[in-house]
Amino acid sequence: MIELPKTIRPARLDEVPKNSTALERLQNIENSRIVEGYTFKLNVEEDEENKDIPFKFYSEININNSRLWDLIYSLTELLPDVSSLIIGYSESEPFYCDYIAKSDLIASLEKFKIELTEDAFLDWGIIYNDKESLTEIFIPDSKYIEFWGVDIDGFKSIMTKFDLNQVDDMEFIDEYPKVREPLKLFDNSIMDTNDLINELKI
Repeated sequence: MIELPKTIRPARLDEVPKNSTALERLQNIENSRIVEGYTFKLNVEEDEENKDIPFKFYSEININNSRLWDLIYSLTELLPDVSSLIIGYSESEPFYCDYIAKSDLIASLEKFKIELTEDAFLDWGIIYNDKESLTEIFIPDSKYIEFWGVDIDGFKSIMTKFDLNQVDDMEFIDEYPKVREPLKLFDNSIMDTNDLINELKI
């Protein structure tokens, strides 16, 4: 299994109901495919749901948590010079911020890279979207990456740089019963989720 943030762990057997599908699922976690790697799916014309959305491919990426920020930073190379922050509580509708210079946005985020990569109650991402293209890096509360993009060669080059291989049957921690704990339990100097969202909304 990949290295998870300290705020997320698989549930213990005594934390899920007995004789439940959750318990059965948890018992299989040792054989899971929660490994480093990425999935890759082209946005094809036959896909009615996405045919009018201007991205060429979609990927989900698992990476050890200690390498997550560096990968996010590298993926921002595939965004244009202006981008927008998406941020919000997990399981809630996120807030879309104004477009600003990408360099300024990344500089403001870098100060909170611990919170952004380890807060298990926070969803966030960076997006550029117009009529011709969609590029989006999105990090849900389980702290893997969802990526929509147009530059296939650039994307695969970054995957190679991080020694990440395509794993079509890869799984993610949120497919199994898991426990989330507030980041402040581990470091009281960390900004809590609400304050971080208010700080970064632009």
